[in-house]
Amino acid sequence: MVEQKVRPLIDLYLQYPITYLSLSDLYTYEVIILLIYGIIVIFSFCTNFIAIIIFTFGRRSRSELSPFLLNLSVFNIIMTVYCIPFTITSLIFQRWLYPRALCIVLDVFKTFSVSGVLLTLIAIAIDRYCAVKYPLAIKIYSVHKRNLIALLIIWLLSIALAILWSPARSLPMQEKRLWVNSRSLLKSYIGSIDNVTDTSKSDYLLKSLHYQLVDTIQCVPNKNQRPVEVRRTILNFLQTYFFPLFILGFVYLRIAAMLWRRSNDGNNDLNGTTIITNNLFTHESIQFKKKLKQGIKMLLTVVILYAVLWLPMNVFQLCLNLLCYQRVQYHNFCSHGTLLQLLYIASHFLTVSNTAINPIIYGFANIRFRSDIRQIRHCILHCQGRTSFYYRTRFARTPS
Repeated sequence: MVEQKVRPLIDLYLQYPITYLSLSDLYTYEVIILLIYGIIVIFSFCTNFIAIIIFTFGRRSRSELSPFLLNLSVFNIIMTVYCIPFTITSLIFQRWLYPRALCIVLDVFKTFSVSGVLLTLIAIAIDRYCAVKYPLAIKIYSVHKRNLIALLIIWLLSIALAILWSPARSLPMQEKRLWVNSRSLLKSYIGSIDNVTDTSKSDYLLKSLHYQLVDTIQCVPNKNQRPVEVRRTILNFLQTYFFPLFILGFVYLRIAAMLWRRSNDGNNDLNGTTIITNNLFTHESIQFKKKLKQGIKMLLTVVILYAVLWLPMNVFQLCLNLLCYQRVQYHNFCSHGTLLQLLYIASHFLTVSNTAINPIIYGFANIRFRSDIRQIRHCILHCQGRTSFYYRTRFARTPS
């Protein structure tokens, strides 16, 4: 696995990228990044897990959208647990730390979870569109059956997309990389070799340095398959960003236009220019429209946040593949490894934060959701034995 030191260090440094074997090899800021990511992972898992509990057992926060919001939290947890920790540790250590097969498996999970989130958002948008466009006709169909069919389609499509994308993923590469015991000493050594009149400093630093070539696994796009990776990146951008957001934008614009027209019609109704039947008035009441608008505003916030927080990562991936993974690099920043690493971490952090922010928007910001949290907490702390079971059962089954 390890080659002996048979060539000068500078030759190895120029030929092979650097890798790290333990936490002691990392800079302080890199350890801090790992700790921050650890906090984000724990926070994201906890918020989404609480959202799942509340949407499953909560009474006040239960609505037609609860199954979809619960589904979003499930996919967010899948992304949090199976994708984020493995990605950031491999990025910091500059090598894949886990079994080779896990690289492909986790890429499938990533496609599955992202597709699930987007398909759920699209299903919610279509459901709200039908609620606004056909407020009476939609009541004919059972809400439970309608949601069950929608969720089944979402999961089947997400699984199908993940499986279909798996062959397009390039296999993990085996690559030799250089390990040194101290990057600061290496930097000082490289700076000292220019001094040809006094070599004592460079000789001293070289004696202090320990280095070796290590066989590593790289779970990154294969640079030897440039055309394939470029096409894959573009298609991935279209599938997981452009087309879903285009559909969501189009549907919500249609909803906004219908609500605007009905608002004007409502003003005319107040002036006595229109006669409204009792049945229609029940569904078009001010309270119903206010509740509908609040729900749509919340959903729009989730969609806009997805668009904003995922844009940097998609742009970075496109630039990396189109500019840097070519035989001729078209920009100087492609040669700056530290800059690329920091840009990736910054854009990846934004995408990661999206999984933690979502439950806050559609859950914790809602008064009924917080009320359910207090009631469940009170039941857990103060109810015991059979009484606890009675309250939990009643709490879960009482209709809203």
